[in-house]
Amino acid sequence: MTRKEVEDYLSAKKIRFRQMCCVATKEFSRGVYDNTYDDLVKIAQEEIPWFCGENNVYVAFQFLGRNKNSVPAADPSDILKDVTVYHWFEGCM
Repeated sequence: MTRKEVEDYLSAKKIRFRQMCCVATKEFSRGVYDNTYDDLVKIAQEEIPWFCGENNVYVAFQFLGRNKNSVPAADPSDILKDVTVYHWFEGCM
């Protein structure tokens, strides 16, 4: 699937998502692909350690895109590579 198809589906279902670069290290084929922004959908909150404000759990839609420049970006033609669970401590000291 393309990023556009994934994001259109999430939007149609009124599912909020945020973007973040490089959820996981990606393996690239002959240097053609580069890190892109991944889409995150929050699905839960878990117990927090004393030094953080939140421990959120997301479904991460990880994309590969054409190597355009050194700055990560989100392009509608990016290809969905993987879907994983991603834990993110937020508001930490």
